[in-house]
Amino acid sequence: GLLSDKAMSQNLSSVTCPKCGASSAGKFCHACGASTRERVCSKCQAPLSPGTRFCHACGTSQDSEPRQSGSSRLPWAIAGAAVVVSVLVLAIGGRSAGPSGPGSTPTAPSPLGAPDISSMSPREQADGLFEVVMVALERGDTAQVGFHAPMALGAYRNLGSLDADAQYHVGMLRGALGDNEGMLAMADSLQAVVPGHLLATTLRKAAAEALGDSAGILSAYRQFLMDYGDEASVSRQEYSLHQRSIDAFLAEANRATAGEGN
Repeated sequence: GLLSDKAMSQNLSSVTCPKCGASSAGKFCHACGASTRERVCSKCQAPLSPGTRFCHACGTSQDSEPRQSGSSRLPWAIAGAAVVVSVLVLAIGGRSAGPSGPGSTPTAPSPLGAPDISSMSPREQADGLFEVVMVALERGDTAQVGFHAPMALGAYRNLGSLDADAQYHVGMLRGALGDNEGMLAMADSLQAVVPGHLLATTLRKAAAEALGDSAGILSAYRQFLMDYGDEASVSRQEYSLHQRSIDAFLAEANRATAGEGN
């Protein structure tokens, strides 16, 4: 039957769009098309802020696209295989070639050294792409970062469950793309398991640096130094894999807080 006047009035009651702030009615904003319903995490049901890509409680991706099945990922695998091989050749070639000095001539990696992608696990492919992005980021090659970082994130997303090392990688990749919120979400995920996780603090410092937040940077340095003694004595695989970065961060933190009586 027809809706009563009261029911219709309730159904069309005005709400504020959580994305653009416009006054709207119904399930979607008339101004921007965003959902006016409160968003919750698809995994743990925690409330989400507008536009959040990762849950701040558990770190689960909130991408609207459903996870692709193995068969639907096949076109990506076929189309991207050549690209994955080429960038992994660059990553492996860069590691084996050694550091270049002034006046040195870069040597292109030999085709004979190209990895067989069929023998690489999905995790190895994801980690290889991560290395390529980090090298491009260090060189200031924003075009390469913009091209390869989304590919690397897709590779990690297809892994499903992520260990601490992979969560750190995802956080760094999000930061490389300017997604500070996503980077902080990964820091939250790491610290939900290990409150004093050193790599989580490096992500927080990177986010503060991107925002020009000098107080946040100094706070991250102080927190790192507070946690370092206990964490350095714990054997964590992700620490051993990123030991150079941790050592460099420790040196930075000591320089930045020199004279504070730490």
